[in-house]
Amino acid sequence: MTRGGAGAWAVIAVAWMAGTFGGGWALAWLYKRLHPSLAFYKLWAFWSMILMAIATLLFAFGVVRL
Repeated sequence: MTRGGAGAWAVIAVAWMAGTFGGGWALAWLYKRLHPSLAFYKLWAFWSMILMAIATLLFAFGVVRL
């Protein structure tokens, strides 16, 4: 991959989003087991939002460092 290529950044962004939603699902599933009364879709949205914020910060700092 060339440095700064738009295609390379798109692939990285898609991979990070897929990882975020998958990680959010896994964390929501684990947390749902601890607290069965909570709604799974809300837990999934919450954990995905947290992971996406972390991924966005890491992605932004990586772009700035280039």
